[in-house]
Amino acid sequence: MDSECYASMQVGMRVVRGADWKWGNQDNGEGNVGTVVEIGRQGSPTTPDRTVVVQWDQGTRTNYRTGFQGAYDLLLYDNAQIGVRHPNIICDCCKKHGLRGMRWKCRVCFDYDLCTQCYMNNKHDLAHSFERYETAHSRPVTVSARHNLPRITLRGIFQGAKVLRGPDWEWGNQDGGEGKPGRVIDIRGWDVETGRSVASVTWADGTTNVYRVGHKGKVDLKCVVEAPGGFYYKDHLPRLGKPAELQRKASAESPPFQHGDKVKCLLAMDILREMQEGHGGWNPKMAEHNTFWVGDMVRVIEDLETVKRLQAGHGEWTDDMALALGHIGKVMKVFGDGDLRVSIVGGQSWTFNPACLMAYHLEADANLNATESAKEPKSGLLSRPGGAGAAAAAGPRGHRPAG
Repeated sequence: MDSECYASMQVGMRVVRGADWKWGNQDNGEGNVGTVVEIGRQGSPTTPDRTVVVQWDQGTRTNYRTGFQGAYDLLLYDNAQIGVRHPNIICDCCKKHGLRGMRWKCRVCFDYDLCTQCYMNNKHDLAHSFERYETAHSRPVTVSARHNLPRITLRGIFQGAKVLRGPDWEWGNQDGGEGKPGRVIDIRGWDVETGRSVASVTWADGTTNVYRVGHKGKVDLKCVVEAPGGFYYKDHLPRLGKPAELQRKASAESPPFQHGDKVKCLLAMDILREMQEGHGGWNPKMAEHNTFWVGDMVRVIEDLETVKRLQAGHGEWTDDMALALGHIGKVMKVFGDGDLRVSIVGGQSWTFNPACLMAYHLEADANLNATESAKEPKSGLLSRPGGAGAAAAAGPRGHRPAG
């Protein structure tokens, strides 16, 4: 199977019932969400080609049509769980970098994008039509304006839900024993690998761990009391199994930028200043044409209020960063959106808007040798999920009891 053409058919995706649904309340009612846990294949007596098996949050597990006999039982609600990411796109509402899951681009406003959560929560002008990008390589699909369209409440394993151990549970008696309930504290991604794919759960005995809800196609939990998880416009979600049209590998009209490409701004300063409104803001140092690369030495500007303002949407600001103002550091990583991971001499690493930095020449300070041994962090944007359930590369799991 061509993994590109069938990008919308992977285990771990979160789905809801679709237009051809005829299976009663197997999903516990419209709006309830499930996880794709198996992809059909030719020759299978139980899960034939163009079908998938879905594990519903409420516990039912069965297969559904995704093109079989021309029918589509399911809609794709979220694909962040399989690692779909738009690395150079920022949600213009919540300001999250590297937008995860489907991308929604306004067809009226210049360079305005929303993540699925903001789009479904009625952010931006409801009279504007949008384009939906299923993946970073998909051609856009135009959808109508949201004004006056019906919205459905999403329900299942979300913050506040009451849960029990589920079908893929392999964590012993971490939950206090079979039948003991827990409460979902939040839904999060697993490091930078997948998004909205694990749940942090606090059990009756007070312990908290992280469990899979889509990560690698596994579901560790079963919902016994559902919680609302937002909304969705049924008419705007793609049918699961309909191949996403891919952009041509090379386009003479608009070749895409790749990570590491060198670029040059050809705009006049006054035009660039105007275009920066609502997209990170303007700083006079942008006119100095500084370009930074991994290994460059930089100095953080000292103006506290300017740095706070410039950090919005660019790694954000925390009060601990004040210690870095005016100090020298080394560029450890250049992110796809141009932000920089900088290791401060004698301190820790931070993600900075490049407008917050000035070039610094190594020979000016012999003490900078201390940065040569600085290690690049595993993730420049996200910290590892907390709780005792955070394991290493094997993926999220609870703390396995001794013995």
